[in-house]
Amino acid sequence: MKLRGQLINEEERMTIPPFEVMSAALQDQGNIWAGYRENRTDWFPEDLLQKHGPDHRAPNVYFAGCTASYVENDIGIATVRILDEAGVDFSYLGERELCCATPMLVAGKWDQFVEVMKENIANVKAAGADTVISSCPACDMMWRHTYPQWAEKLGIEYDITARHYSEIVAEQIESGQFTFPENGHDPEKVTWHDSCHLGRVSGIYEAPRQVAAAIPGAELVEMAHNREDALCCGSVLTLISDPLAAHDIGDEKLIEAEAVGAEKILALCPCCEFQLRVSVQKKGKDDQIEVVDLAHYAAEALGYPMPDPNPEVRAQWAVFEAMIAVMTPAGFAAIMEEMFPELIDAIPLGMGPMMKFMGRAKLAKFMKPMFPFLFPRLLPGMMPKVMDRMLELVGARIPMPDYLAEQMPDIMPRVMDNLMPQMLPDVIPLIAGPMIDHLEGRANA
Repeated sequence: MKLRGQLINEEERMTIPPFEVMSAALQDQGNIWAGYRENRTDWFPEDLLQKHGPDHRAPNVYFAGCTASYVENDIGIATVRILDEAGVDFSYLGERELCCATPMLVAGKWDQFVEVMKENIANVKAAGADTVISSCPACDMMWRHTYPQWAEKLGIEYDITARHYSEIVAEQIESGQFTFPENGHDPEKVTWHDSCHLGRVSGIYEAPRQVAAAIPGAELVEMAHNREDALCCGSVLTLISDPLAAHDIGDEKLIEAEAVGAEKILALCPCCEFQLRVSVQKKGKDDQIEVVDLAHYAAEALGYPMPDPNPEVRAQWAVFEAMIAVMTPAGFAAIMEEMFPELIDAIPLGMGPMMKFMGRAKLAKFMKPMFPFLFPRLLPGMMPKVMDRMLELVGARIPMPDYLAEQMPDIMPRVMDNLMPQMLPDVIPLIAGPMIDHLEGRANA
């Protein structure tokens, strides 16, 4: 079945550039953050490995997702703590867990999405489970809605139930099988952020509120827009395509929370929390309001110390923010300007020396009309020759962690192969004039 042909030819589509890095990372390491696959399980509490780890067979599998596994570890740690305290029998796929592939579906990379979906389904079945418990609403959406729809299209047997951990814990609270102990904490006002995926997509509004309200000391107050009318946090597509707009959208949520006197915004979507934390930082509100994951908040109420996710969130956002700036026509043009000597030397068919001669003769401007035709045809053969220099310039602009920097020599060529054919029409007008100036010796004029 050629699903791609029925929908859109992904080879003719350019998505938001950072998705190309995510796609390459997912292909290599099974996650969108480019963290090494062997490190995916580092967050899992050692004392729970025998009871709930990959070697334990259970009817339920906890699916942590990429962001909880590599960035906001507190979400995964806290969720398994709460499920364990609530008496839920579950296992964890460990390194066999892959990204849920929501970003690839959004990006129109359906072939990759289907490949990952099939492997995730097979891994859950191989673990002997028929229920997937998620903490990330996007992961929950995949297992609850998207996977079964695509499985039916593809003729794949599914028979998997999806549940969010807040639903299970709320049921245990309601039945009296689980309660939070008194902790002596001073009362504090908290408000609840309804994520789009868990709320409007899956209709789950009350379960997380039940969990929050059951925590001693938490006084739950509602923002003006809540449940079906809740405001989107502005994450994902907005954050990685127009960060300044995303900061303003996130600030609307912060303003609503401040208006009802909330000291903390409780949430359970890793992407929402990432976005709101970035908004808090960008809007200078660190001392005014705090964004806290619901499971984190609940686990602390149970007496478990939780790691602070904010330093890693800010470090990862610094990477993404710089990457977004680089992967624009203006960003690529700026890099190419610094590479003019290497690019000209790499032009095949003896055209590099010819261009230099035309430059010395002050005739380079007559080649400018040819650039839109020449570069798309010549650049694929030039890029391997200049890739080391490009990696050097990209590395100087993006504060990459070591594990990402180590993988970039493999990731960047694939990203460029996908991006440059579509981006060149916007890049060429930006570099044409500066390249003529370089050839004619006016670069520093």
